[in-house]
Amino acid sequence: MTNVVVIGAALGGLQTALLLARDGHDVTVLERDPEPPPADPEWSWSRWERPGIPQMRLLHLPLARWRQLAEAELPDLVKRMTAAGAVRTNVLAPEPGLGGELRADDARFETLVARRPLFESAARDTAEAAGVRIRWGVACLGLRASSGGRVPHVTGVATSAGEMAAELVVDCTGRRSRLPAWLREIGVEGPLEETGERGFTYHSRYYRSPDGALPADTFPLLVEHGSLGLLRVPADHGTYSICLISRTHDRELRDLLRQEAAWSAAVSLFPGGSAWLEGRPIAEGIQTMGRLTQRRRTLYDTEQPLVTGLVAVGDAWALTVPTLGRGLATSLNHSLILRDLLRRADTDDPPGFAAAYAKATVDGLDWSYRQSLTYTRHRLAEMDAHAAGIPYADPDWHRNRALRLLAQRDPDALRAERAAAHLLPEAREELRAPALTEAVARLAAETKGSMPAGPSRAELLDALTA
Repeated sequence: MTNVVVIGAALGGLQTALLLARDGHDVTVLERDPEPPPADPEWSWSRWERPGIPQMRLLHLPLARWRQLAEAELPDLVKRMTAAGAVRTNVLAPEPGLGGELRADDARFETLVARRPLFESAARDTAEAAGVRIRWGVACLGLRASSGGRVPHVTGVATSAGEMAAELVVDCTGRRSRLPAWLREIGVEGPLEETGERGFTYHSRYYRSPDGALPADTFPLLVEHGSLGLLRVPADHGTYSICLISRTHDRELRDLLRQEAAWSAAVSLFPGGSAWLEGRPIAEGIQTMGRLTQRRRTLYDTEQPLVTGLVAVGDAWALTVPTLGRGLATSLNHSLILRDLLRRADTDDPPGFAAAYAKATVDGLDWSYRQSLTYTRHRLAEMDAHAAGIPYADPDWHRNRALRLLAQRDPDALRAERAAAHLLPEAREELRAPALTEAVARLAAETKGSMPAGPSRAELLDALTA
């Protein structure tokens, strides 16, 4: 049994704590925000203050891969979420225009959708029922470390309630992690970090359906038209969110989309968008979150760890853009890597444990991070080109777009594209099928040099300023 301190009681931290507690470890979770979520989902949504999670009332979409892993490893968590009102939805079934019935293996495309406060409340209840201690209102102020070895070894944390010893400290504080500052305070110039220079801004609003039913195309839908993207995500209790995605450095468009009338006009430009505006808004104004880009940190250089006794999990390790929805699935996968390593490796060998964790993280997750990095770079370049009135001609990206277009016409292509989007392990084999690769190549040749569907940049700005 290891004495573990997990920093951060958001969903990623509670998943980690649950997995480790189930394996017999002594787990305490520290959360700087003072109040736990109310049991009632509507109270959690309207009255729960959560300053540590600024995206609390923005759209939230777990991938099908997260649902698979959660049902296999944390079934009681999934049951609590479902009992609280989370909706089980198949991200394949409602695709318009394809027709036909679901196949025998299409259950793999099922996931759960809900507003984030509901997920957080269910995770809190599940963790506490499993014996996890959650200390609300206790902030981590820094790390405590010994310096007797080649590198500093973390022995606990300093908190607003005093010092706390730990054999392992797990940073689950997400995109706002103060890990670099904490490390500097104990003499570590790190972590090693790579960060994207540009990113996206998300302009989101939640609605409640007038009759409790959602518009016909109810699955989480991403549509990208030139300078703008649209996400529509169903949630719990007849609610859903609509989110517009712009380039953060596109100040003209970004400022327009803060205005409710311009935001609604932009949504209406997308196919079926007007129907989604018929619901009743359940949040004041447009919720905006910007400058979201890629970031990856490592606590291990090419030869040795920078520090031992400390690991970063999920978004504290690597951020990916919310457009792809990979954060929760990546976080759970990362927590499983940590749990499995603790089953076979000894924390009494801190350098060996740190090396094994770094290797397992790279082997298990780095490919997904690199995919997200590639997406961000290409999508921003495509948006730049659209704003300039020219097509984006990168051949790799054009094949990606051809696959997306083919998925609107062919059921097999749709399943392969959706499996890849939801990180299903069989996606790579499906994407390599000869018939699919040939069809994608033909369609890419046919559409080479074409502009993205939707309004031009000038037409978009005219519609928003009218």
